[in-house]
Amino acid sequence: MRFARQKTAPTKRLLLLGLTITLSFSAICGWILWQAGDRDYLHSREAATNLVSSLASEIDRNIELYDLSLQAAVDGMKNPEIKSISPELRQVVLFDRASTAKDMGSIQVLDAGGKVVIDSRTLTPANMGYADQDLFRVHERSADIGLFISRPWVAADGQYLIGFSRRITNKDGSFGGVVAGSMRLSYFHSLFRKLKFGPKDSMTLLSSDGTILMRAPFDIDTVGQSLRKATVFTLFPQSSSGWYETSSILDGVKRLFVYQQIGNHPLLIVDGLSLAGIYADWWREVWLIGSIMLALCAITMALTVFLVNALRRRTAAENRLAQLASTDGLTGLCNRRKFDEVIAIEWRRAQRSASPVSLLMIDADSFKAFNDAHGHQAGDTALTSIAECIANGTQRASDLGARYGGEEFAVLLPGDSIEAAHLIAERIRGSVMSLRAQQHGRADPCPTISVGVACMVPQAGLTPHDLIKSADLALYEAKHAGRNRTVAAPTMAIRPRQRAA
Repeated sequence: MRFARQKTAPTKRLLLLGLTITLSFSAICGWILWQAGDRDYLHSREAATNLVSSLASEIDRNIELYDLSLQAAVDGMKNPEIKSISPELRQVVLFDRASTAKDMGSIQVLDAGGKVVIDSRTLTPANMGYADQDLFRVHERSADIGLFISRPWVAADGQYLIGFSRRITNKDGSFGGVVAGSMRLSYFHSLFRKLKFGPKDSMTLLSSDGTILMRAPFDIDTVGQSLRKATVFTLFPQSSSGWYETSSILDGVKRLFVYQQIGNHPLLIVDGLSLAGIYADWWREVWLIGSIMLALCAITMALTVFLVNALRRRTAAENRLAQLASTDGLTGLCNRRKFDEVIAIEWRRAQRSASPVSLLMIDADSFKAFNDAHGHQAGDTALTSIAECIANGTQRASDLGARYGGEEFAVLLPGDSIEAAHLIAERIRGSVMSLRAQQHGRADPCPTISVGVACMVPQAGLTPHDLIKSADLALYEAKHAGRNRTVAAPTMAIRPRQRAA
C-alpha cells in the first residue's frame, strides 16, 4: 500500500541559517571590539611617546642651560688673568645666574688634586675635596668625556643630588682640574608629580648604566637601585627611543614601556603604562557589548528553535492532512483520488520503460444483500476486513491498494505480469476465505470477493482507462461465472515479468 509522500520541513537549513547569522554577528562584533582594543593600545602608546618626548625636551633644556654655565666657567678658568682679579669680579666672570636657579646646587672649581678652590655661592669656599668622586676621577683619567653626569648621592643636608662636571685642560693638554655642579633630584620629583598616572603606571629616570635617578610612584628606596638587567638596555643604546612590553622587574606588573634618551646625555626616561589600565575601558565595553550580543544571540537561537518547532508542527499537520486527503476514512486504504493520481504516474513511467502494469479490480459479493441483512455497521466492518486482506496481500512499496468506490477495491501492481498479478489476486481472495472460516458461526460473516485481473504494456493509443476497463470486464466475468473467483482478462502487448509467489 502506498501513502502520500510526506513533506520534510527544512529544519536543518533553518537551524544552519540561524547559527550562521548568530556566528556572523558575533564575528563582526568581535572584530570591531578587537579593532577598538588595538586603537586604545595605539592611542596609549602615542600619548606615552609624546609625554616622554616632552619630558625629555624639558629635562634636556635645563641640563643644557646648566651645562652652558659649566662651560663658561671652564672657559673662564683658561684665562690667565682670572687669578689676578678680585674674588667678587671673578664670581661675576665665571658664573651666571643659572647656578642660583631652584634645584640647582653651587658650581665649584676643583683643582688638579680635587680640592674646591672656587664656589659660585661663596667667596670663601669650604675646605673640602672630591678627589674620590667619580665626577672628578673620570675627567682625570680621560680628556674627551665632555659633560659627565654622576651617580646620585646624599648630601650632608639629606638632599639627593646628581653631579655634572667638565674637565679643565691646561694649555699644554695636562689635567687642570674640574668644574662641577649638582642638581637636586627633587627637581625630577616635582616634574613627575605634576603628571597624572594610572594606579599601576610608572615613570622612571635612568642613567645609562641602569641606575634609577627618580621613579613615580615615588619610593625613596628605589633611588640608586640598578635596572641594568631591564629589557630597555637590550634596545638602548642601539636605539635611542622605542617601546616594548614586559613585566617590571621591580613590581612584576605587565606594562607597555616607552623610552627615549634625553638629548645626547647618558640619561633615559621610561614611561610604563599598565596593560590593565590601557584596556580597562575596553574591557568594560567588551563586557557590556558582549553581554548584549550574548543576549541577542540567545534570543535569535531561541526564535530559531521556536520557528523550527513551529515549522515541524506545521509540516506534520500538512503531512497528516495530505495523508487524510489521500486515504479512505473507513478502510485506511488510498482513496479514489489518490488512485487516479498514482495510476497516471505509473502509466507514464511504464510507457518510458516499456514495462507492464497490472490491475486488480475487487468487489465484495452480494454486498447490498449483506447490508440489508446485517446492517450498515456490519457492512462497514466487512469492508474493513477485506481492506486488511488487500493491504496484507500487497508486499512492495510500489503496490497500491485503494477503495475504488462503495464495496469495490482496486490494486495497482506496476511491473507485474498477468501471472504474478493473478497470484496476488488469489492470495487476497484466499485471505478473505480464511477470514470467513475464522468467523464461522457468526451471524454476519465477511462476504466473499470476486477479482478481475488485467495487464497491459502502455503504448500509443492506450490509456489507464483502458486498463481499468479491461479489469472491470474481467471482474464482470468473475461475477457472471458465479462469484468468489478470480478471472484474468486477455493480455495486451504484455512482456512477462515473473514475480515470486
